[in-house]
Amino acid sequence: MIVRFLYVFALCLLPVSLAQPLGAAIAQTKSSLSPQLSNRANDVLRLLRSEPIETVVFDENFRNAVPPARFRAIVQQVTEQHGQPLAISSIDARNANSAVLTVRYTRSIGTVNIDLETGSPHRISGLQLTGFEAIGDNIDEVVAAIDALPGRQGLLVQALDEPARPPIAALDPDGRFAIASAVKLYILAELDRSIQAGERQWSDVVELGPKSHPSGISQNWPDRSPVTLHTLATLMISISDNSATDTLIRVIGQDNLAAIVRAAGHHNPDDLRPLLMTRQASALKMPVHAHRREQYLNASPAERERLLAEFDSALTLDSLDSRILTHKPAFIDQLEWFASPADIVRLLDYLRVNASEESKTILAINPGIGPDAAEKWDYFGYKGGSEPGVLSFNFLLRSKTGENYALSVNWNNVELSVRESDLLTLTTRLVNLLAEQ
Repeated sequence: MIVRFLYVFALCLLPVSLAQPLGAAIAQTKSSLSPQLSNRANDVLRLLRSEPIETVVFDENFRNAVPPARFRAIVQQVTEQHGQPLAISSIDARNANSAVLTVRYTRSIGTVNIDLETGSPHRISGLQLTGFEAIGDNIDEVVAAIDALPGRQGLLVQALDEPARPPIAALDPDGRFAIASAVKLYILAELDRSIQAGERQWSDVVELGPKSHPSGISQNWPDRSPVTLHTLATLMISISDNSATDTLIRVIGQDNLAAIVRAAGHHNPDDLRPLLMTRQASALKMPVHAHRREQYLNASPAERERLLAEFDSALTLDSLDSRILTHKPAFIDQLEWFASPADIVRLLDYLRVNASEESKTILAINPGIGPDAAEKWDYFGYKGGSEPGVLSFNFLLRSKTGENYALSVNWNNVELSVRESDLLTLTTRLVNLLAEQ
């Protein structure tokens, strides 16, 4: 049996009003409910109130996939963000053993999918918290909440069809932020430009390499595997595959990347010259490369390119210590990829105007947030970036009525890791509120 459990942090946050009393909503649905669904819906509310009944309510496969302690930690995060669960406001039965529940929290309305065993005692075999709708929300409150996060925050929400129009929302829009894998948007932009210019084709086959560390999957493929440019671009954007990214950097070259950074309107192109491979950036953070790191950081952009060529054979995967890369921020204000929210909005607008439909399709593969939020838009392009101390969420959007928007939200903390769920919740609220404009 496939155990289905998914907690998506605040996928559908938007202002709502209850059309009817909670009791009436339940009364309308209970008459068509199987007894087991009615009973287990009550158990879901008890679970969301942190009652320790997991071993009785969940089946064995679910408990193995999501141990009770892990489940309670998730419930605690939900409660911190949305308040106490007050009641089940509606139950929409899909069949005798499956339903969609609407749960009223203090500050939000949550949607929960449940599946039950087909046989007695009909324990819960699947539980998904798929979205939340905030009650009485507005953009100013969301921006204030982002501003209150520990560390530095920057965001820009811009309508692209009216360049002279003031930003819809802004917070340090010209500040310099580490953006992690969001830099891959520049690589996509240059690859797309070269294909439209006839210099390359999506079907061109190149050798995979150099290999980098995850995220991604291609680091597990055979060395020098033949792979198309289209596959590399798709992996780079949709799952942030680092080995695919480094391969494209090698194929495209630093001069071409520098040109697209300028063309896309970066306010200080030298911040991305050279555009580090992911393997190089990670290796330079290692203690074993401290001397090389100091040389690199004290060099000019041109000297840095020469040093990378000199260091490249030493900046190997074998020299990486994953604990340094995953436990706390490491040199995120020095060895990273830097841009402002305004830079990223200009880059997204560059892609909107100049990129091919193929690149826009690639950009829309992974929406970054839940499908309920993405489905409010006619087009939903996304690329994020993260490492300890760094989060960057970036969206190119077209509304159902044809208006175009760009949104860039960034959070840096040089001292502490940042919790993705906190910013994802707030960013999703922004995306949903923008859809209501």
